[in-house]
Amino acid sequence: MDKEIEFYYQGDDEYSKVIYSLSILWNKISMSLDSVLSKANLNISKFNILMIIKHIGKDNGIQQNEISKRLLVTPSNITKMLDKLEKDSLITRNVQKDDKRIKLIKITKSASKLLDDIWPSYINEIKNLTSSLNKKDAVILEKILVNWFCKIK
Repeated sequence: MDKEIEFYYQGDDEYSKVIYSLSILWNKISMSLDSVLSKANLNISKFNILMIIKHIGKDNGIQQNEISKRLLVTPSNITKMLDKLEKDSLITRNVQKDDKRIKLIKITKSASKLLDDIWPSYINEIKNLTSSLNKKDAVILEKILVNWFCKIK
């Protein structure tokens, strides 16, 4: 634990401590990742959307509601983010051939290259952020978090 940060807990409720500690950890993680991604004029949200489009949608593209579901974000928020990504020429919206009502989101070649270029720095920062965890603890922590997530209604 960073000795320069004083953690403040109200009372002795262990569950509140968990939530508070996770929020502090997320703030630290997001600041670190944003510093890496900002070099490519991205933030975590844009990066995650582009990664889903690139790796899930691939050449065929992906529907906007599928991106929304995968990121647990409201459709209106995804629309706003996609508008920005389209304005920056990082994505295209294409009508599906057999159903004109469905728009498929595709990543542009320049955005794909941008992700490829930033990936080594991103992975390096992930390794730095998790360097204090041994592999066994990382596996255990991941299982705890996924199990907890799956039980939240």
